[in-house]
Formats: sequence, structure tokens, C-alpha cells
Amino acid sequence: MTRKRITANTAYTRTFIILSLGAFLLFAVFLFVVIPLLFGTRAKQQTAAPNMYLKNTDAGADPLLTAVPQLKDIIAGPVLSAPDPAFGPADAPVSITVYTNFSCWYCGQTVALAQKVQAEFPERVRVLHKDFPNANKAYASYQAAIAGRCAQAQNKFWDVSARLYENYNELSKDTFLTIAKNAGLNVTQFENCLDAKTTPPVVPAIDDDIAEANALGIVGVPLVYVNNRELPAELTSEELKAAVERELSH
Repeated sequence: MTRKRITANTAYTRTFIILSLGAFLLFAVFLFVVIPLLFGTRAKQQTAAPNMYLKNTDAGADPLLTAVPQLKDIIAGPVLSAPDPAFGPADAPVSITVYTNFSCWYCGQTVALAQKVQAEFPERVRVLHKDFPNANKAYASYQAAIAGRCAQAQNKFWDVSARLYENYNELSKDTFLTIAKNAGLNVTQFENCLDAKTTPPVVPAIDDDIAEANALGIVGVPLVYVNNRELPAELTSEELKAAVERELSH
């Protein structure tokens, strides 16, 4: 009986193939399991996958390396998904995404600017709100983000968010309840949501936005993206409109 001789080259080839398959499987697990878990709230509330601007992760990749990429290595722009408050057509070719914080007065001005520009292209532009409060849930900015999401559950996000910006230096539960009452919300339902006694769970959606902002390297608010193009912090309506028109011309 003859035996097939295993040479060093054969052993190396097998090792290479095994490691390559391992790297591919790890990447597949990250792409189809880890990212959905990171954005689990989004996955449960939409029928289609979120629109993600992805980096090219293949360039220069070493097939023998099996490190699982982090979110910051994957996304190149905002994750456009249903759970984030938005207005304008869902299939609009241009999205204005604002990372914001209700304790920031200037953030409210930037959101108003985005709304103004969207009104000039009502069928072609969409505005999305992204929460980027202090990650400490005890902080007023985080509690205000919860209040905004609880208002969203009653289809009153934009009305309530405008009032939250107006009260940026007086954010408290009493303020939230007063705003909810004046905006015509079901105050009992709203308060239960604030206290996390009912669904939908709003905290995971906020934490998703924070993780996303950190992955994009955002360090301050407001910050605006037009599609996947980051714009300067201080914008005029003319500058924002010009950025939108550039995207529409593509």
C-alpha cells in the first residue's frame, strides 16, 4: 500500500486554506450576526435592511489575519434606518442626517435649518434625527433623548423635539411632562415610557445612535451629514442647500 507524501508546501496550502476559511466565517458572523445585534432595535422595527454606507474592507486585507472588524471599520456614514425619527420620503435620494443633543441650543437651530432646506426639495430630501447625548443615562441630555423617543411613539417627535430645544437649559421630568401635555400627548402613556414601563424600548435605539456616532469619530454636536458627506459644524442655509444640490446632481 502506498502512502501519499505530505510535503511542506502541501501542509502550508492546507493551513492557508483553513485560515482563509476561518477569516471568511468570522467576517460573515460579524456582518450578519454582530451588526444586527448592535442594531437589534432597528432590525425588529423595519422590513428592509438599513441603508448603510460601508467602507471597502477588502483592500489590502491579509487572508491569514482573522481579527473581527469593529463597527468603526465597517461604516463610512450614517445608518439610515426606520427607528430614527425622520420626515420626508423614505426613498428620497438625499438624506440630511443630524447628530444632536437636546441640551445644545445650537443643535435646535441646525435641525431647523435642515427642515428649511428639506422644504425646498420635499419629494427628494429626507431629514433624520440621530441622538448623541451624554452616554450616562442619569444626565439630562440622555433623559431628554428618551423623552423625544417616547414622543415619537405617539407620532409627536418633531413637535416635542422643538420644545425640548427651547427648554435646553431646563431639562427635567417635570419639563418633559409639561411639554407632553402642551403637545397633546397621552401623558400617562408618555410618563410610563419615560419610566421604561412600556414598549417600545427606546433606550436601545438611543444607544445604537451613540455607538454609531462614536464609530464615525464624532466628538461634538451638532454634526450634519448629507448622504455620507460630513459637513462643517457651522452651516448656513446656502451651504447646506448647495451640499444637497451636489448630491442631487449625481
